[in-house]
Amino acid sequence: MATNKSGSFPHNGNLLMSAVREAKIPISELSRQMHVHPTSFYQYVKSDSLQMRVWWNLSLTLERNLIAELGERLPVDYETKKEKELKKKLEDVKKELETLKIQLEVYKSIIGK
Repeated sequence: MATNKSGSFPHNGNLLMSAVREAKIPISELSRQMHVHPTSFYQYVKSDSLQMRVWWNLSLTLERNLIAELGERLPVDYETKKEKELKKKLEDVKKELETLKIQLEVYKSIIGK
């Protein structure tokens, strides 16, 4: 496999197994929920590369965005739409806070405190 700026390509099977351990779900149950045979699931664990379909189904089954978690391992910065929206909201809240601080100072000066 090709290497990236921070090292080698992560072994997908190890990442998959780590997520399964954290979820504390038996592989037989997880396989059933994903509609795959347990032996197929064990083949996923052995694989250093997995199809997006596997990550997608596992993410839905575990209700955890494993695709994004895998993407965070890339040595490339990326900002999601949600992050951009939150940054915009944060800027708006900061502006409002600054306005409220000024108003509070004006009210304090009026009351004489």
